[in-house]
Amino acid sequence: MNERHLTAQDTTNFDADDEWGKRKNCFTIERNTNEETMVSIPEELSKMQHRIRQAGLLDSNEVGRLFNEYRMFYNQNADIEAARQYIRERVEGHESVILVAEKPLSNGLICTGFVQLYPSFSSVSMGPIWVLNDLYVHPDYRQQGIARKLLQAAKQLASERGVLRISLSTELSNKQAQALYESEGYAQDTKFMYYELNV
Repeated sequence: MNERHLTAQDTTNFDADDEWGKRKNCFTIERNTNEETMVSIPEELSKMQHRIRQAGLLDSNEVGRLFNEYRMFYNQNADIEAARQYIRERVEGHESVILVAEKPLSNGLICTGFVQLYPSFSSVSMGPIWVLNDLYVHPDYRQQGIARKLLQAAKQLASERGVLRISLSTELSNKQAQALYESEGYAQDTKFMYYELNV
């Protein structure tokens, strides 16, 4: 697929109408010799030709391309080189966990979506948590269950690594994203108020 300039109207950070199978445990996490995380897609879904794996340093350009589009959705100026550098630094420093969806094409593989999770800790629980900060699927590959698969793979990997919980935030008006998250077991926090301070 050729790169093309996208406007904010062309992009979004989820494909909430997607369904994947019957929402059961239909993938497994495996380790390969390159320490990537592979998710095996069951046979009945193999026609989708997508796989989910953990991104490595060699994926920085492709993930950066998608990350640039994702930021444009939030009214940021396009800057693909800065986006690629940002992703490269996160991967090099082991500062985030990035899972990518990829699809085989006649001339190789293309990343079709990604989820980025930032490791943190809970003082009360005295254990690790992840903050799901970014979820994006390229417009050409929506309505194929990719966002849902990325969420499910993130949950599976978090469980495998002893992460206590995954937290996220979304805009109040983003009803489709809320429906997707809730259908995957995320519950709205009704006990705490969250504040931010720009410095």
